[in-house]
Amino acid sequence: MMKTHPLPFRATKVALKNKFSFCSFILFSLLLFSLSVSAQVADSVYYERLYYTCKVWGHAKYYHSRIAEGKVNWDNVLLNALSGIKNAPNNQAFNDSLLVMLQQAGETEAGIELLPEVPDSLNNNLDLSWIYHPIFSNEVSALLDTIMQRFTPRPNVYVKPSAINAPDFSSDDTYSSVGLVVNEFRRILAVFRYWNIIHYFYPYKHIMDQDWETTLKQIIPTVVEASNAVEYHLAMRVFTAKINDSHAFFSSNTYFDWRGQQCPPFIARWIEEEVVITKVHSTISSLHKGDIITKIDGFNIVVLRDSLRKFSYGSNEISIEKNLIDMILWGDIGSFSLTVLNETGERTLTLFRNYDTYYSELYQDNTPYWRETTLNGCRFGIVHMGNLTNAHFPDIIDKFHTVDAIIFDIRNYPNGTLWSFANYLFEEPLYIANFTYPDINYPGRLFWEPEVIGEGNTNPVRKKIMILFDERTLSQAEYTCMGLGQIPGAIKIGSTTAAADGNISYIYLPGGISTIATFLGTYYPDYTPTQRIGIIPDYEVRPTIQGIREGRDEVLEFALNCDFVGIENMTKEEGILVYPNPTTGDLRIEISDMRYETLDMRYEIFDIYGRKMAQVSNLTSQVSNHLIVSSSNHLINISHLPAGVYFVKICTEAGIITKKVIKY
Repeated sequence: MMKTHPLPFRATKVALKNKFSFCSFILFSLLLFSLSVSAQVADSVYYERLYYTCKVWGHAKYYHSRIAEGKVNWDNVLLNALSGIKNAPNNQAFNDSLLVMLQQAGETEAGIELLPEVPDSLNNNLDLSWIYHPIFSNEVSALLDTIMQRFTPRPNVYVKPSAINAPDFSSDDTYSSVGLVVNEFRRILAVFRYWNIIHYFYPYKHIMDQDWETTLKQIIPTVVEASNAVEYHLAMRVFTAKINDSHAFFSSNTYFDWRGQQCPPFIARWIEEEVVITKVHSTISSLHKGDIITKIDGFNIVVLRDSLRKFSYGSNEISIEKNLIDMILWGDIGSFSLTVLNETGERTLTLFRNYDTYYSELYQDNTPYWRETTLNGCRFGIVHMGNLTNAHFPDIIDKFHTVDAIIFDIRNYPNGTLWSFANYLFEEPLYIANFTYPDINYPGRLFWEPEVIGEGNTNPVRKKIMILFDERTLSQAEYTCMGLGQIPGAIKIGSTTAAADGNISYIYLPGGISTIATFLGTYYPDYTPTQRIGIIPDYEVRPTIQGIREGRDEVLEFALNCDFVGIENMTKEEGILVYPNPTTGDLRIEISDMRYETLDMRYEIFDIYGRKMAQVSNLTSQVSNHLIVSSSNHLINISHLPAGVYFVKICTEAGIITKKVIKY
């Protein structure tokens, strides 16, 4: 197979280092590491063997008693076996190599404890039919079956409990030292380790865009054919992004050197389908908030986004865009050209990247943790959750009594204050969520646990509550929204969050790579999922380019509304009723609040993974993606949709209401 050399990820580096043409850069981005199309391989037989060896190795790693006890260095057994697997002249020789590998583990002990029953929905390792695939000899299949039949839940040296109730993989870190030479077999070890950790312990494996088995088949050729460290690390970046998780951070010196570790003198966000500058360092007078970035070093920003998208990660589209922007804008220290567009036209500037000069001012938010403002006779208190700490209790609660409404701004990362609020804002302990935990003693099994926080308060604070969030609201921030959102009458304002809610674990891979994933499944008390969906607002409000240029916070402005203060213990959603729920097909929309009765109305249907199933506008009798709407009685027919949980988004001039419905 012809080797393709690694490229700097950004057109900026192409221009500065003059290593590759722009066409080569785009060709690389579209072809080399794409996992959307299966890689063409030089030895399909070898890659098929590696696919099945990965499954054999992981099966023994987590179910064989001696390996679980640490009596066998299972990583080195694999490395020693790979030469025979690669060079086996036929399938029998391949099986002989597998037998040698399995036999080095010794005989697995039979357990006396019965395995707990695992519902299909809580079993990450449901399909074991691969054990009997024709590629395996009868002897290999029998050994694999014996390992499973004799398994009993037990501790495993490769995964341990942690204080944050997520599995701890820190002991599974051989060959992960920085600077260590990573040859072909160690690269394969990296793939096998990561794939099996996700396969057995990741609680969201079932909602990936692509089947995890298919991803394994596609990544093996790319990693095997990597000709240097950059190609290997980039391939692993693509691999880890495939779990569709906004927690899937990726760290390695090689990767950061390729991406660049210096920030520009501004911050940008994805707004109205454009990359828009939202904050500028005080030393820069040639840029303005609201400027739209169109080119970097002469290369179109749209082309760069499309080319680099596979390297970005996220649970939903807005998170992918957010992380992609940083990937594009950060780079090596030094000058670069930036072309921007605003009301006066397009212009090109020369700017400079430097972390030490710009980062502190740009990324430090000095907003007070508590502000008060009066508008139209209503007094609002605004809590900046990123700067509020537990040390501010109970003073912050005293401040709550001085205002008519409280706005919790969670467009940031909180400091664990939800647990303190639970003792002041609720009468009873707060049943906040249901979790799915991976069972570290029974790899592949998940189990449910309800989560209750706080002690409650016989005299809770009773104020009108608004909660602000957007794509910057991630993890604990989303969990905080879940909790505060259960305050009677709370109103959620903003846009969908980053959709990664749950505790994380680090994974360590050969060559100085560390990455993260979510290993605690988080659901509302009614079992509505949050991963890949995020927190859904009652009112969808997004910043606009014009608002950015005017220095306005349009989301906060929307919340500063006396109409909200006057609604006691009633959310806007109570103005619209969707029934029957559950339904077998017909949904009736009943509007009791005339603010939402408007000709400019649109319905959208989403599944639990955030995928739009259908859309219709203006309530005219019509068919759109098989969604049938009757204008005479506000009737939606969803009989064509499979049974499951859906979200009906009702978009009006007065705001957006989202209702969860169950289709039988």
